[in-house]
Amino acid sequence: MVPANARYRLLLLLAIVCCCSTQVSGADCKVQLCSRQYARAVDEDRIAQGPNYRYCQLLHAYAECVRATARSCRGDLSYHSVQSLVGQWTRMYDCGKVLEKGPGHNSGTQGGGHRFQKPPRQHQECNGYRPAGSFSHCALFGDPHLRTFYDELQTCSVPGAWPLLDNPHVAVQVTNDPVGKGSQATAITKITVIIRQHGPCAQEKTYEAQPDSLPGVFADGSKWSGPGVRIREEVPGKHIEIHLRYVATRIVIRQSGKYLTFAAKMPSAIATQGAQGDATLELCVRGCPRRERIDFERILDSKSGPKNEAIAACKALNITDFYFDACVFDLLTTGDDSFSAAARDAMIDGGQSLVNGSFSAVPRGLESGGSERATNSVLVLIVGLLMLLMRCHVFR
Repeated sequence: MVPANARYRLLLLLAIVCCCSTQVSGADCKVQLCSRQYARAVDEDRIAQGPNYRYCQLLHAYAECVRATARSCRGDLSYHSVQSLVGQWTRMYDCGKVLEKGPGHNSGTQGGGHRFQKPPRQHQECNGYRPAGSFSHCALFGDPHLRTFYDELQTCSVPGAWPLLDNPHVAVQVTNDPVGKGSQATAITKITVIIRQHGPCAQEKTYEAQPDSLPGVFADGSKWSGPGVRIREEVPGKHIEIHLRYVATRIVIRQSGKYLTFAAKMPSAIATQGAQGDATLELCVRGCPRRERIDFERILDSKSGPKNEAIAACKALNITDFYFDACVFDLLTTGDDSFSAAARDAMIDGGQSLVNGSFSAVPRGLESGGSERATNSVLVLIVGLLMLLMRCHVFR
């Protein structure tokens, strides 16, 4: 039989471990340094993403940098996200063979060509898909603000590269950078969409958007990815849509000011395909990691800026609910008027993607801190029970 004192010591140790475990974070993880070096090399050296020697060489260096951070980043979601994406690109562009052949043997095209591609022959399987259930919507815009496929509404930090969604049909990654030198606010500066091969309806294609570079074609210059997928240029250089008709999916990418916005509508059954288990990293499915979420109400309360002016500016655009909160927050934290336009566009895209055109707003302060408060409540309960047990032992 275990002595009473030993039982109390064991309970005390358990409480301490629980308390400490909630404080573990990836503060020492340096994987974002690798991502910044990769992005800087792509921009400065104008390296085209694709099956070419220069890009595969850079991707190899990126993978080595990520691998070197493995020990300090173990358990860090952004690390596992980047690691997964780099591996995916390496396989997609067959970089092992490209590097083995050496420079001068680049395969594939690097933009240009096929711009006036003839539409592929239609296939019966690729049209008229009608999902049995409802649709789900995901959006990322502004500082950034996230709406998940489960209608969770969050404001996050998430600097660097993050996966938004990853299912058997399409994968999307975003890169967020600070809006100014020394600023804590971030916004989308790059979106990469990978269309996956799927029977006769879709061929594997990559689409990449950056500020002032919102092409109306895939990376190989084509507008189609098989008979079931095409790009529509709604406003040249400002608004494009990728339609995956064979799975009733629509992806919207816009440029607002100096930054990008993202929205996706797809059948609920497809939205979470391949996203089961704790290893799922997609922001659209799991939301932002707790440590990346921002206490929206606390920051607004601490701001001494012209709140009335920000509120008036957002009301003038007829923005409501979550998007109104996001608009006011962004104007106060960045001072950039283009963020209010981003909130308006996100609301338009969200409204088009809903069955009834509206949804109930969730107070961000409650949503962003709910998990932490639930965890803290459990810990308080454990400590309270421990103290009660100790008092009973003392007065026995």
